[in-house]
Amino acid sequence: MDAGAGQRRGRRLKAGSGRCSALSSSAVGRPLEDVLVLDLTRAVAGPITGRLLADLGARVVKIEPPDADLTRFIVPNVDGFSPYFAQFNVGKECVSLDLTRPAGRDVLLSMVPKADIVLENYRPGVLDKLGLGYDVLSEINPGIIVASVSGWGHGNSRSGRGAFASVLHAEAGVTEMVSRRRGGDAYRNDPMSHADTYTGLHALGAVLAALHMRVRTGRGQTVEVSMAESTLMCNDQAATDLTGLDPQIGFKGGQNWAAVYPLSNGRHVTVTLDLTANFGFKVIAAAMDRPELRDDPRFARIEDRVLHRDEIEAIFGEWVSQFDSAEAVEAAIGVKSVMAAEVRTVAELAATEWAEERGAFVDIVGGEAAAPMTVPQSPWRFREADGGLAPGAVAGDRGQHNREVLRELAGLDDGAIDALEGEGIVSAGAAIRRPSAPRRS
Repeated sequence: MDAGAGQRRGRRLKAGSGRCSALSSSAVGRPLEDVLVLDLTRAVAGPITGRLLADLGARVVKIEPPDADLTRFIVPNVDGFSPYFAQFNVGKECVSLDLTRPAGRDVLLSMVPKADIVLENYRPGVLDKLGLGYDVLSEINPGIIVASVSGWGHGNSRSGRGAFASVLHAEAGVTEMVSRRRGGDAYRNDPMSHADTYTGLHALGAVLAALHMRVRTGRGQTVEVSMAESTLMCNDQAATDLTGLDPQIGFKGGQNWAAVYPLSNGRHVTVTLDLTANFGFKVIAAAMDRPELRDDPRFARIEDRVLHRDEIEAIFGEWVSQFDSAEAVEAAIGVKSVMAAEVRTVAELAATEWAEERGAFVDIVGGEAAAPMTVPQSPWRFREADGGLAPGAVAGDRGQHNREVLRELAGLDDGAIDALEGEGIVSAGAAIRRPSAPRRS
């Protein structure tokens, strides 16, 4: 990635410069600004929960082992810093601590009395083996909320299995569903980490519910969220598939499976219209001035049109190809409820007037080198509170905030921190590769 290009784009995309900023300059502050989170997670499903809690105002301390969060090594990078890592970890204070050693465990335990939430995505049972399970933490702080993210949840026959998004996509129906729509046998995993991001969002909701419940009870609790169930919850065809009906009816019909059509200028467009429904078929027949299609026996009933959807799409696609923009397609259809959308890259959307007005992207920096990059802003806007990243927020290097955090939250002086550094229990900078480490989900 060209850092200069990132800087140029960043000058156009200042959070708060638009008319709908995530930062309201409210005297009330941020919703969670009195909440302290100890984030032990790595990869995506856990870190996105921590990022969103930080955007809501929580103080989030990311605690990494010496071998670091694996997403730090995802390329490309800007001045040696991974934008992929930054997107899910910006706004956190970064501490590197070896929790497999007793002294490292003791440092973490010394921070627990001040904490409200501990996030973790070890495989079930690992936190207990480290001596950091809920029973231990709640003895120190009865109000602590321990939120656990795992592939399959706790206490079942699959609990010990690891999980990445592609694993859950395959096992929870996503890969099969997408491939079925594409023709059946050419299985491909979706490149986006739906299982990770949806799990992170479900974990956020559960953590906020636990915080609210603590107001009533005065006690914390455990919250555990499985990637498998989160993936099922984001599958809007799951209930249909479970009925035993012919899934091809559901998959071939419906605007969720709208086709993408080429425009005359080489760009592409999708149209939010179910071509097989009575309304949709009537609309396109009128727009194309093809009334004879309504008398074609292939298209007489919805069931017929679903079976012949490819033919309808081909006819409609040929008509769409005469236009050079989504706006022109919409105008030709002439029905307000029918929208056309041009296929864009994220960078193209970031350059639109909407992105500027909404403050949808925000400039941040990566590490002490202040590598410039831009990430998506959180989607919420509060009337009476701030929420979201401030321009210039930092995604830290590994261990960048060791000293200030350990002084304030663990009560350590510089001499004690120096001693821990000398033993390799506290460390910073480039990751230290080890032959083995506790396994994550």
